[in-house]
Amino acid sequence: MIKVKNNKYNSILKATSLLGGVQMINILLNLLRTKAIAILLGPSGVGLNGIYNETRELIHTTTNLGLDISGVRGISQAFEQNDKVEIDRQVTLLRTWVLLFALFGTLLCSLIAQPLSWFTFNDYSHTWDFVFLSPAVGFSTITCGEMAVLKGLRQLKSLASLSIVNVIIAIVVSLPIYYVWGLSGVLPALVICTLLWAVAALTYGIKAHSFGFFTQSKQLKGSSIVLGIGITFVVCEIIDHIAKLSVQSYLNNIASLEMVGLYNACRTMTLTYAGMVFSAMDQDYFPRLSGVVKNMVDRTVILTKQLDVTLMIITPMLVAFIVVMPIIVPLLLSGEFNSIIPMAQIIAASLIFRAIYLPNAYLPLAAGDSKVYLALNVIGALNTFWIILGYELGGLIGMGVAMFGENLIDVLMVMFISKWKYKISLPSKTKTMIILGCLFMLATYSLCCLLEGWSYWLVGAILIALSILYSLKNYKEA
Repeated sequence: MIKVKNNKYNSILKATSLLGGVQMINILLNLLRTKAIAILLGPSGVGLNGIYNETRELIHTTTNLGLDISGVRGISQAFEQNDKVEIDRQVTLLRTWVLLFALFGTLLCSLIAQPLSWFTFNDYSHTWDFVFLSPAVGFSTITCGEMAVLKGLRQLKSLASLSIVNVIIAIVVSLPIYYVWGLSGVLPALVICTLLWAVAALTYGIKAHSFGFFTQSKQLKGSSIVLGIGITFVVCEIIDHIAKLSVQSYLNNIASLEMVGLYNACRTMTLTYAGMVFSAMDQDYFPRLSGVVKNMVDRTVILTKQLDVTLMIITPMLVAFIVVMPIIVPLLLSGEFNSIIPMAQIIAASLIFRAIYLPNAYLPLAAGDSKVYLALNVIGALNTFWIILGYELGGLIGMGVAMFGENLIDVLMVMFISKWKYKISLPSKTKTMIILGCLFMLATYSLCCLLEGWSYWLVGAILIALSILYSLKNYKEA
């Protein structure tokens, strides 16, 4: 990383480098895990794991009333004011609700196990599987709550360490189980991993702030501050995860479990790669934005800087990712997954829209504007159903095109809301970076469609070099 004295992006780059570097380590560690899963379980195992994971995430996120978002807001605002009494109250309040919702989520998953089995597998043969999955829902809520504490208290190093620990846990626990039990080990591995993740999160969380929870109902006064967008968040998450789970269930019933595996492998690989940059937004940018969101000038400055840094980093990364996709897919997965390469290249190109979308999408979350947040998420979730139409019209490539369109619609919508609702006016430099970033994606994807052999790699190398030089130029001129 080039150091430029007094560069206005240094603090953001420092956080992004730390969290992005950790994400890179996670990706390297996941190389072994992903490759092993692909070999040991094949596309069917990847698809089965995706269905269980999406179900767990659906119930977890819809039974915690947005604690991972609103909890960060409450703690972060108290932290920004350096109010130790309020920090202690917000943390204790958050942990109390986390325990209650962890129990509720576990119970709910058990109670609706039968309809879950019918919805995902079109029969009731997996009912007891979802009963067994239910503790993973509670463990996930506990993990999420402790991570909210760490984010609100700006414990970036602890978050980074916890991220690495979680990947190591996943490798050490899941691979032996997959090796011994094969497909039958998918569910036990998931439950055990979520338990150990919760234990690790509690260890780091208690180290950052002593553990405690309220025992009297009167102590829960002011919970609206912690629950924040509450029911609105639940509605959004239900719609979002039902949409995603519906796509997987549709592919499982209309096509095959192998097709679900191909779809999930493609999404996971592309989003994990981009997560090296995007992870910093959730863990660093959102808490900072929450602390100053009421100040129009400050929130505009923070958003603009974050968007600039994200574009500087993500543009050359995506160009390189698209170009080397024919190497990455068989390396990370196996030859059985080569059919996803065209789809993955389209999705990777669309992630430039995601880089623009996310800094803007955090505004209503930080401000607690439930109606705006609801509008964004409902439209975004409904866009997911275009993936089904894309599959009907064009198979895997059709799904990739649909996801490209989904990300484009999302970014146009969120930029309109940022301008109209929050009075965000982007400087000309940022607009130029957005336009050139999109042009780089267009040129790189055109390369994939038009060239092959040595000309493909030559032009690809030139595009990678140009995108890197452009990002460095913007950084130096800041």
